[in-house]
Amino acid sequence: MHKAAVMVLLVIFIALSAGCSPKISPQEAKVLATLDEIQRGVEANIGYDQFVPLLMTAKAEIDMLKQNNTPNSCFQSAVERSYASYEIAGKAWQKKMVEKDENRKSEMEMAQSFSLSFAAININRANKCYE
Repeated sequence: MHKAAVMVLLVIFIALSAGCSPKISPQEAKVLATLDEIQRGVEANIGYDQFVPLLMTAKAEIDMLKQNNTPNSCFQSAVERSYASYEIAGKAWQKKMVEKDENRKSEMEMAQSFSLSFAAININRANKCYE
């Protein structure tokens, strides 16, 4: 699916931009790795109960980055958008699990899918901030 293609492009981009400056800080790299872990998890069809702790970890890492560093504003914006998209996807996922109406479940599935795609796009944008 297109999510896998985005991830492949992301990995290629990271490999190609490793020698470029400015360089990503270790703390920014940790945030990005956590967001990548969420993306790989949703592509591997993890359950909601596995998704929530990953989301909480990402939030904590982003908050630490804001407190302990003066991050690249481009990077910060992209990771915050990615996190927000995962958060929306999680809310849609949760509602989908309890919804009885099939049409409403379908709507929640669409919202979840769109949000997950937007999260992946923003992970890619975060990487482009260091080109």
